[in-house]
Amino acid sequence: GGAGTIKKLTYVEDGETKYVLHKVELVDDANWENNYSIVGGVGLPDTVEKISFEAKLSAGPNGGSIAKLSVKYYTKGDAIPSEEEIKNGKAKGEGIFKALEGYCVANPDYN
Repeated sequence: GGAGTIKKLTYVEDGETKYVLHKVELVDDANWENNYSIVGGVGLPDTVEKISFEAKLSAGPNGGSIAKLSVKYYTKGDAIPSEEEIKNGKAKGEGIFKALEGYCVANPDYN
């Protein structure tokens, strides 16, 4: 869906069914840009209103690609996310990125 769409992503972790709510903020196919926010579910600490992700792909040297990802935490009131929350969020994001990268490398002709 386009901007404003909320997607519920359900997954199983350690035998337990969990979910995350993603809100699509921007889909710009022409410029290879995709922005979304986590707005609910287990991916959102109690102190955080939302976590926004801005992803952009661009052409790299030698036919490759350059991926840029920016992550912003929007806290509730004056709350400050703990270092552990930030570390865990970063680790999950890197895991997803590595999985996508692996798929793209294994399937270079996928459109």
